[in-house]
Amino acid sequence: MYSFVKEKGTATYRDDIEKVSISAPAENCLGLIDIREPPVLAWPEDFRAAFSRPLGTPSLRQLARGVKRVAVIVSDSTRGIPTSAVMPMVLEELAAAGILPGEVTVVIATGVHRPATFEEIREIVGSDHVNEVKVINHDPWAREKLAWLGETSYGTPVEINRTVFEADLKIVIGKVEPHEFAGFSGGRKSVLPGVASERAIQFNHRPEMLISPHACPGQLDGNPIHLDMVEAAEMLGVQFTVNLVLNQAGEAVGIFTGGLKDAHQAAVRFMRTFCQISLPERPDVVVTTPGRPLNIDFYQSIKPLIALAPVMAPGGALVLYSSCRDGLGTKDMLVPYQGARNIEDVISHLKSGYKIQMDHALLLAKILQKEIHIIVAAPSVDSAVLDKMFLTSAPTPQEALNRAMEIVRKPKPSLLFFPQSQRALTVLE
Repeated sequence: MYSFVKEKGTATYRDDIEKVSISAPAENCLGLIDIREPPVLAWPEDFRAAFSRPLGTPSLRQLARGVKRVAVIVSDSTRGIPTSAVMPMVLEELAAAGILPGEVTVVIATGVHRPATFEEIREIVGSDHVNEVKVINHDPWAREKLAWLGETSYGTPVEINRTVFEADLKIVIGKVEPHEFAGFSGGRKSVLPGVASERAIQFNHRPEMLISPHACPGQLDGNPIHLDMVEAAEMLGVQFTVNLVLNQAGEAVGIFTGGLKDAHQAAVRFMRTFCQISLPERPDVVVTTPGRPLNIDFYQSIKPLIALAPVMAPGGALVLYSSCRDGLGTKDMLVPYQGARNIEDVISHLKSGYKIQMDHALLLAKILQKEIHIIVAAPSVDSAVLDKMFLTSAPTPQEALNRAMEIVRKPKPSLLFFPQSQRALTVLE
């Protein structure tokens, strides 16, 4: 997937996903960060085994006895979860309790993302089951399709997809990995933001929450965004969860089933055993990319930058390359930068006219506030748009690196290649 070789004074990095090759003087290169991941699980044996030993709850088939309405919350295609590998086990457990596939509604937890297409739904649910179960896209703006549950202690109005709310048995399938402000993904996050209203998501993702020092990758204790999400999920009453841990290729290396908190905490503990990376020094330049499926647009693609910012020194440079086939991803991300003379203006615009999909605009501005340079090679994003966001655009990843090495202004700037850095918790030794 990613490779790095030094030969005759030149270091060459290759990315088979984006079909990219980048070269640099070998003497500058610190190398390639490659997370050592656990072995891939055996399907279906390891999956069935996880369902036989749920954490903190009875088995799914026990929970399903006497139930009439079942809702299974699953992630959309931007999350790259092999949900189709889990669906057979879920349906087997439900069938053992007398529930047929036709009595199951699968709800695509889009949050405020676009609805999943039929082809995406087929991939998510699996071609064997897509015509057996009912599948709906969540709509966070359709108030008639939302149910009011009350407010969390953080003031978030908990408005949840009505189909999910009215289900007797609520099941969540998701993945756990470091998240830019929720600490880790998975579990409660499938409820808020997954099947919550736009208003609820905006409250949870509001600037006051995002700027908390505890709202960062790997941090759950004291994280207001995480704790708010947990409250919302508990108010809804999720009875059973499936939390997958994936490798860089999107294959399952861990699966944890059971209660909302117990299964999620177990997955987090497992993830921590291999995702923590220590660097001996602050690199001057880091080249990164989000990999699939985050390379779908620029909004998703900046996650590796957020993960790397804490280990970068002021004046350092981050190089991001991503195909971004859907372009920027959301026009709201650009709005705070329009008419801004500097990053302080951007922050001011965000505070006065905040909308939900400006969250990544705020996180990007926080990186730029640290005087970290960002050079972007994203062929489907207009260079004029990147310029407005105080970023340096480049036509190719190689040219992006060349510009970064010039910007740093050191005789021999140190260079690190770190693809999919959002999957790691990176610290300095």
